Amino acid sequence: MIEYHGWIVVRESFDEKGEDDEKLHDLFRQVQNKIQSLHKENEFYDLRYLNGTLHLSIQGNHNHRDEQLLDFYKWVAQNAIGSYGLLYVYDEEDRQRENGNKFKVWRMKKGQVDELDDVYLSPYFPTVEEM
Repeated sequence: MIEYHGWIVVRESFDEKGEDDEKLHDLFRQVQNKIQSLHKENEFYDLRYLNGTLHLSIQGNHNHRDEQLLDFYKWVAQNAIGSYGLLYVYDEEDRQRENGNKFKVWRMKKGQVDELDDVYLSPYFPTVEEM
């Protein structure tokens, strides 16, 4: 099983000089089109403006890992370089990397995505669930 929960503040730039309402509206359409192109089953993507800022929420639960999620997350980072956010992933099948009992955190900032260890909900057993 793979479970994930995440959020992104979608921005076209990481400094005020690169920000523009027209660019942000265009970015909204690009992200919306990318979301519509994804095969979505047992997950949702919620993209909306809140107080003039573009927010994206991602939630999902699958039987097996699908690279589509991380590919999408990285696509946002590359196409909206001012975006930032966190994606928490629990993948019990990630045993080769010894992550089958851990949440991993994918951090997006300044056009980059990196994977970090979670300190709040890991190890999954016994922190979240008892065996």
